[in-house]
Amino acid sequence: MDVELPTMFPWQREVLERALALKQENRLPQAVMLETASDYQMDDLARYISMLLLCDQPQNLSLCGICEACRMMSAGTYADFSLVTLEVDTKSKKMSKNIKIEQIRNLIHELHLTRKYSRLKIAVIYPAEAMNKSSANALLKTLEEPAAGVLLLLVTRNPGRIPITLRSRCQSWTIDPADQQASLEWLTDQGGDAKTAAQYLQYASGDPLLAMDLQQQNYAQRVDSFKSSLTAFLRGGKSVSELCKNLLSGEVSVSRRLIEMTLKAYCYKACGIDSTGGSTASMPSTVEWSRAQELLDLQRRAQQQLQEENNLDFQLQLEDVLISLKQILTRRLN
Repeated sequence: MDVELPTMFPWQREVLERALALKQENRLPQAVMLETASDYQMDDLARYISMLLLCDQPQNLSLCGICEACRMMSAGTYADFSLVTLEVDTKSKKMSKNIKIEQIRNLIHELHLTRKYSRLKIAVIYPAEAMNKSSANALLKTLEEPAAGVLLLLVTRNPGRIPITLRSRCQSWTIDPADQQASLEWLTDQGGDAKTAAQYLQYASGDPLLAMDLQQQNYAQRVDSFKSSLTAFLRGGKSVSELCKNLLSGEVSVSRRLIEMTLKAYCYKACGIDSTGGSTASMPSTVEWSRAQELLDLQRRAQQQLQEENNLDFQLQLEDVLISLKQILTRRLN
């Protein structure tokens, strides 16, 4: 039976080399905080690191795919591996915003049970910043009295939201953002031309994995369609409900990204910054600075309002953001 293995990417090599070297030197810490600028597919990376540390015969950072650990991890049946992440709330049927204390308590119980195998017992907490205060405090007690043969891997893109008492007990590993040129080369190697790769990298704020995902979703076509509809809306030729219908024709995550991109572009323009991050020829006026502040405030509000995946009022909140955007852009500021 073929074993499906997670993929390693070039910009992840440094942290993988570090993990494997520490294992080979018997110097693995009991807790690691894995910091990353992007949370896209970070659960896959945490799984790859775990499998690399459990694999019997890794070659050049590649998994052998044939040992017991590789086969059981791929099948999801490895008893000494745990993943704690956000779950759907049984009452509200929405994705929880926090990792709850019950989840951490269950994990602590698992960590103190006798290992089923002679290898490490590994637990991944992702996203670690989603632990509430009670969850973090419960985990802290475990780090103060860690179980033998256990590795805790806390994955986060916002380490500042994790209590310093917790962070100080973890060894820090960092995934640096992929280099622009390396990202372009990697994307073109996956198929496609350099111009398209550069366009999607810009859409993805430099994240090559997200860029590839957006390209597979024909995101550029969605951008063109939304720009046309947004222009009609701002000029009074389309209602907000019609514009929302255009936005909601695809995945909610794509709708959210389109709104984020739009608000950022208008903020840049009002601040006198072009799409590449450079300054425009003329300095913005006092009026434009005032407009930019309103747009920044709206951007923050939109991030909060449109955050939930399963929000039944998503369309209403989307309409509220778009109406506010139109008011800011069309109102004359004194």
